[in-house]
Amino acid sequence: MATSPSRICKGCWQHMHVPIPIRGPLSIPFRMLGIRISHMNPNLCTICETMFTRVKRRKQLTIPATVLFADLRGYTSLAQGTETGEVVGMLNEFYDACAAAVWERDGIVNKFIGDAVLAIFNFPILREDHVRQAVLAGLDLQQRCAEKKRLRVIDAHGETCPVGIGIGIHTGFASIGEVGTAYKDFTIIGSMVNLASRIQGTAQPGEVLVTEEVYRQVSDLCPNAESHAYPLKGIEGPVTAYRLRA
Repeated sequence: MATSPSRICKGCWQHMHVPIPIRGPLSIPFRMLGIRISHMNPNLCTICETMFTRVKRRKQLTIPATVLFADLRGYTSLAQGTETGEVVGMLNEFYDACAAAVWERDGIVNKFIGDAVLAIFNFPILREDHVRQAVLAGLDLQQRCAEKKRLRVIDAHGETCPVGIGIGIHTGFASIGEVGTAYKDFTIIGSMVNLASRIQGTAQPGEVLVTEEVYRQVSDLCPNAESHAYPLKGIEGPVTAYRLRA
């Protein structure tokens, strides 16, 4: 079940047990103090962003998390043959669809990387079912993109078809923290993040490709999902993954 907009910051409540209003009349004094809704998730506030100083002091914080990578397939060729304004509009539609699908499942959009998106589930909003929420977000994202008119192109037969979106999801323990020296950036790192990225690179347009660790927890969503062992660059041995479709 997708979450509805919260009247208080979920991150502040879960981590500090402090009810910070982010919607409604009670939020007005806080907005005057500069406390606003976070750009990472509209159910978080800017205090949550500064709360990451706790993470920064420790340099890295290891947590159980689920990572979702989504990529707009064929973007390079699309960009070469399309007006700049149309390409920007297409990217904005894709970003908006990603943000909506992730936010409704209590995830955060950590990065927009050109034609790709990195989303994190289970930090800073904690959920025991974060694996399931990530998969539901992935399926929802595929559906949203398929329905957006601006994310459609003309194929070789002159037919209109959706721009392909490839999604990869993996779960495990990863490190949250700052990277870089001259330019510091908050992100999630670890072998599980690399595996999620590689899985996404293998996903076909329209697919949500999930690892075996993920599928074991969500098999009821797609009980007859097809599995395959994929050789992945930089990963020792083939990796079993399951193909899910919205």
